[in-house]
Amino acid sequence: MNRDDVTTIKNHFKELQNRSRKNEGDVRIGDLVFCLIYGETSEINTFVKELSNDFNVYVGKEFWQRFTGDVHFYRDLIVSAGQVAKDVDMKEVVGDVIKDLSVKIDDRFKNILS
Repeated sequence: MNRDDVTTIKNHFKELQNRSRKNEGDVRIGDLVFCLIYGETSEINTFVKELSNDFNVYVGKEFWQRFTGDVHFYRDLIVSAGQVAKDVDMKEVVGDVIKDLSVKIDDRFKNILS
């Protein structure tokens, strides 16, 4: 995240609160949550820390536990993702992407040079 991301998020949250007031709703600061679906709280950068001064911030395991109610969901998710990564052979997919990209690059240079 960078400074612009923080500003954008804060502006969206303020807009949400303003709309809520206009529509006689009751959205409070504590109701607004910023979540990172992976990582550790100790790894968040200063911009995310800045958000945590104004809003609830949940990262990785804490997010998934709050979202699913399962204390072990994040660990299980990581283990499953690792297993899928071992089982999937991406050579063909990567090869196809390289071929498609090289054709596009060749076509672009042909158009530039003609």
